[in-house]
Amino acid sequence: MNVPTEISAEPPAHRSEVRLWLRLLTTANTIEAEIRRRLRDRFDTTLPRFDLLAQLERAPDGIQLGELSRRMMVSNGNVTGLVERLAQEELIDRQVSETDRRAVQVRLTARGRAVFTEMARAHADWIAELVGALDPAEQDALSTQLSALKASVRPGGTKSKPKRQGGTMRRQNAIAAPLAGFTPQHFGFAIEGGIATVTLNRPEKKNPLTFESYAELRDTFRALRFEESVTAVVITGAGGNFSSGGDVFEIIEPLTAMGAADLHAFTTMTGDLVKEMRACPQPVVAAVEGVCAGAGAIVAMASDLRVAAIGAKVAFLFNKVGLAGCDMGACAILPRIIGQGRASELLYTGRFMSAEEGERWGFFNRLVPAGEALNTARETARALTQGPAYANGLTKRMLHMEWAMGVDAAIDAEAMAQALCMKTQDFRRAFEAFAGKTKPVFEGN
Repeated sequence: MNVPTEISAEPPAHRSEVRLWLRLLTTANTIEAEIRRRLRDRFDTTLPRFDLLAQLERAPDGIQLGELSRRMMVSNGNVTGLVERLAQEELIDRQVSETDRRAVQVRLTARGRAVFTEMARAHADWIAELVGALDPAEQDALSTQLSALKASVRPGGTKSKPKRQGGTMRRQNAIAAPLAGFTPQHFGFAIEGGIATVTLNRPEKKNPLTFESYAELRDTFRALRFEESVTAVVITGAGGNFSSGGDVFEIIEPLTAMGAADLHAFTTMTGDLVKEMRACPQPVVAAVEGVCAGAGAIVAMASDLRVAAIGAKVAFLFNKVGLAGCDMGACAILPRIIGQGRASELLYTGRFMSAEEGERWGFFNRLVPAGEALNTARETARALTQGPAYANGLTKRMLHMEWAMGVDAAIDAEAMAQALCMKTQDFRRAFEAFAGKTKPVFEGN
């Protein structure tokens, strides 16, 4: 094999094109996420619903379901479900062929056309605003790529593949400490008195999670590893509920159309959220009111402490949607909290566990009157912030690490951990306070 003896100082010509293409991909992901958010916030709709209406708007005489599925590049089952819901809202009309009962023709109603027109005008304004942020070279490159893409999906062109969802799920570390002034796009976040409060805030739908909120939560908890101003975290939900889990139309529906690679990217991302919650040194206190189901139950489970209001109910619903209970660490963590038999029952049946049952089984640390979960969780977090932050962080780490240790190894690890704590100033402060018969004031060092 001939090996070149000199390497050109000039970068290969393709590198600028690759950088531009990567920038465009990032831009496309960002624009899509923003469009999804604006559609949800302004019209309470999803991107798949908007896309379906857009296909029908371009076909005034209607489209058969099979053709509609092909144009949207999703399965017939997904389109059938969307069509059913839109028909119930009187946005579309379905007609069965007289010669073939299996052929269903779908078209917009007058109301559907009016609703879509309003959404389309807003969508056009949003696209102009978002694409306008690109520099001229990027706009030209994007236009070229879009033209090639349009040509590939025309009759006789190259068959295009379904849109990948993996971008948001694979991006990490977009959020960094310090988190003072940090404003997430997909949930509430505030720091006060050393306590970071995370609020799942889509109360109109019982605070479901989306691809974007999963990713942003994951990256936020990772950034908390390095946030020295925060010594405890409270996670709660707005509007009287904790979280109903993954959004049916924004997560579950798209998952049914994904390939194996993107499905694995999704399950890896959700698992990474739990990993980051366990890895951040601050104790996490969940304040649970109302519904706490599916991935919401996992988030509560992954917290260090849990406070429940009377009337709260928890369910690991994966079995109910045809999935295994082994999701996001449930089979590893839940038995360690409530025991193998009780965990098995909840994961096999998907039934709801009442707040009283959860406290009796040890899932909840405290049970309080309705409406008081958040205040009590904050009181608990406040007490933790007044403790030795370094030592508390080490306790959390050892609680997690010792699951995989034998007893002798755990004892040796704890000996090392405790020796480290004995070198802290907080240990000295505690001695001096005890000697002086005062209460120690810990500073976390």
